[in-house]
Amino acid sequence: MSQNKAVQRIALLSLCHMGIDFLCAFSLYHSFVRHYEAFLLYNFCAFALQMSLGIMIDAWSKKSRKTLLPGTVFTIMGIVLTVCGSFISPIILGIGNALFHVGGGVLTIHEDDDNSFNGRGLGTFVAPGAIGLILGILYYETQYFTIIQLAVSVIMGIIGFILCMSIDERTLKESIHPYVQGDRKLTYLIVSCFAVVVIRSLTGMSIIFPWKTTKAITIISVIALAAGKTIGGFIAAEIGMKKTVIVTLITAALAYMFADKMWAGLLALLFFNMTMPLTLYLLVKNMSDMPGYAFGILTFGLFLGYLPVHYGFIKNLSPSPYGVIASLLSLIILYFALKVAEDKNE
Repeated sequence: MSQNKAVQRIALLSLCHMGIDFLCAFSLYHSFVRHYEAFLLYNFCAFALQMSLGIMIDAWSKKSRKTLLPGTVFTIMGIVLTVCGSFISPIILGIGNALFHVGGGVLTIHEDDDNSFNGRGLGTFVAPGAIGLILGILYYETQYFTIIQLAVSVIMGIIGFILCMSIDERTLKESIHPYVQGDRKLTYLIVSCFAVVVIRSLTGMSIIFPWKTTKAITIISVIALAAGKTIGGFIAAEIGMKKTVIVTLITAALAYMFADKMWAGLLALLFFNMTMPLTLYLLVKNMSDMPGYAFGILTFGLFLGYLPVHYGFIKNLSPSPYGVIASLLSLIILYFALKVAEDKNE
């Protein structure tokens, strides 16, 4: 498969990711905004289940020796259940979201690896979800709710059909760094990446910026966040993961110190989120025979970071010092994780 086709597939998956997350937030807030526990059920299904689904998709790939079929089937099932769930239930909505994330994530991982994108595709796929999510949250009260819901559903269906028609199946490659149960260095990598994701999730949900007062500014801040997720993969592919971690997280810590100002807050969001594709790429490269499991582990971290905020244990934190602490703590954890990865792969 040419790199152009790989780029097209990742672009379609990224666009669909934005639509899926938009549809989930749009429908969830419109129908269940006053039902507190519906959000917990949705987030459990959407994020906590991804680890189990990742194990399932890895097992299917190993048994069939196919790389794209399992991911495509999960993606299509995710689109169908998300569309149905948006009219029926937050549980079905969440399961559909989880299936799409795992299926689309695994497809992106394979395209990234097969075409030597070195992590560029991972951030590109994940980033648009945040934009779809915030648009759904901000505009769920529109009088055109049903029309928009149906239009987005149709678009998701069209993208799913195109993905089905574009399959060019490949045989599963033998893993260079297979997952070995009991491997202490790999266990350290998993725990490190998991911890950084929990920190990022908790930080993103609990820190409040005083300048975020309008819908337009909120959207701009989410665009900065999404841009960071995308750009981080490209920078790491050019200058290396260790340099990227050091530069981006130190810059993020400095920006968080002055994040009561809008320009500094946007920079903090941009640089703090640049490590998102790095944590995923680091884990995937060291668990290349279990990409679904690797993806699911990190999304479970997102769910754990959400729980303290959901129950009100942690909320309304100021960017300084909490953003500064989160940046520096992430820097320390990732730096030593990268050192361990270098030793493990020598």
